[in-house]
Amino acid sequence: MEKEYLIGTKICDIDSPDIKMKSYLITKNIHSERQKAINIFNFVRDEIKYRFDYSCTKASETLKKGYGNCFNKTNLQIALLRSCNIYSGYKVYLIKKEVFFPIVPKDIYELITQPTVHVSCVVYLNNRWVEADTTIDFELYNHIYRNMENWKYEEWDGEKDISIPEKYIIENQGIYSNIDLYLLNPPKFWNDQLLKRANDFIEELIK
Repeated sequence: MEKEYLIGTKICDIDSPDIKMKSYLITKNIHSERQKAINIFNFVRDEIKYRFDYSCTKASETLKKGYGNCFNKTNLQIALLRSCNIYSGYKVYLIKKEVFFPIVPKDIYELITQPTVHVSCVVYLNNRWVEADTTIDFELYNHIYRNMENWKYEEWDGEKDISIPEKYIIENQGIYSNIDLYLLNPPKFWNDQLLKRANDFIEELIK
């Protein structure tokens, strides 16, 4: 496996003291790579709430904020995994924008491109890539996504793939070690005001 799946990037800042400490605390006294990856998955999926943020947010910043979108949560997950020397990468999809319909105001939904990009984490365990998508936390799933067709909330065992439902996938664009060039692109339409409105909308949904 290429070393590039172990090293940090500008956005995936694995050398951040906060990332190193959190990775250590999540995985201390665990010797199995698989169990370390499971612990990190569980932390990122449910302790880091799904909310909207800029894609250029560093992993350490997402950790401090305690929330993020698929880019932010995946990036943090990878930073924590790489910090404890577990090979991990970004799986990139083009997906139907319908996944956002229940969780954003109508005018913001209209601004989202079709198709739109989705990113999840893959972990190299037992000589193969296993997908471990942490995007939707249990709270949001329980209020919204459990009512959407084919959406499941499953425990991850380090062996089976957990990913976005196939009905929403338009194209699987493969696995990458570094997507900084994409993450650092200027926002297509997001600004501070729209992010706040979108996140306030989610807060109202889960009350």
